Amino acid sequence: MRGQNRGPAKLTLYISVLASLAYLGGGIGLIASSQSFGMLPEPGLLRYSMGALLIVYGAFRAYRAYQRFQQDE
Repeated sequence: MRGQNRGPAKLTLYISVLASLAYLGGGIGLIASSQSFGMLPEPGLLRYSMGALLIVYGAFRAYRAYQRFQQDE
């Protein structure tokens, strides 16, 4: 792949890493925050399961981004 423009592929990789960090942070924030401001579910099983789901999905996206990073080297 020498000589090809790798800019879009690297940009996609960086966006994927940022998205995974956003999902992880959102899940941690959902579990850790005590105020819902009327928008989020009240603390309980639904809120914690949604937070755990966001953390798992963020970890999955981070793993996939890591795999793509390893392939690009």
